[in-house]
Amino acid sequence: MQTLVYIMATVLGSPPSEKIVQTRFSQPVAGTSLSIDMILIQVQSGEHLWVSQDEISWDLYDALVYQLDVPKDGGDTAEAVTRPTKPYLMADRGWGHAGFPALSVSHRGAIAFTEWMSAKTGKLWRLPTVTEWQQLCETSGITAENATEYSWQGGNAGNRTHAIGTRATDANGLRDICGNVAEWCSEGPENWVLMGACYKDHAGDPCTVRKTPSREWNDTDPQIPKSIWWLSDAPFAGFRVVCKSTDPENPALEKKIEEKRDDDRPSE
Repeated sequence: MQTLVYIMATVLGSPPSEKIVQTRFSQPVAGTSLSIDMILIQVQSGEHLWVSQDEISWDLYDALVYQLDVPKDGGDTAEAVTRPTKPYLMADRGWGHAGFPALSVSHRGAIAFTEWMSAKTGKLWRLPTVTEWQQLCETSGITAENATEYSWQGGNAGNRTHAIGTRATDANGLRDICGNVAEWCSEGPENWVLMGACYKDHAGDPCTVRKTPSREWNDTDPQIPKSIWWLSDAPFAGFRVVCKSTDPENPALEKKIEEKRDDDRPSE
């Protein structure tokens, strides 16, 4: 059952008796002891968006890749999704695993995670758009002057990632929006970029840092063909997720999920 936290918030046009709104929830990952903490944030379009408080951890990503959510008796988990292959090399670089952000993940691997969560929960999970991510950053209260207080960047990270949640929480209630790993975002159909500074960046304006995918990001992968799920030379590539609905009884959601899968499914 979802763990819900309720706080008082002003709702335009609502009487006082209706001013209690859900502003965060913890989404359990069925078949595991894991969960994803989500924060409700209003973006400039006026839409309310559920955003994961943290970048997706190895703990969560391992559950997808290694099928840790599948019953030991081999029972059906009812999630017919494509899972990334296991990494050929040690993807965490020895920097830390449990409680650390997943890294070297391609945009295809990140999309696979959102599809898996959609199938598990009946909610529409996806990656943020570039516009959404920029709005999250611009309202975070993070500047070039205080960035290291809120994130692991070139000035304090020691050229490696660090455990999730070990820097201050920003004005939106999120963590590491501008550091640790850069985050996959969509910018139109089949166009994906990494937004935000990472552990090795010395950022100016933290909300304008972006990285465009390059073949060099997977240059040393010894496999033939090279993996579509992992980026052997991009240990700065990670992601966070957003969720469009918290209502598991929404009858129209399954159709939306299928449409989104068709739009985002990578061509191999």
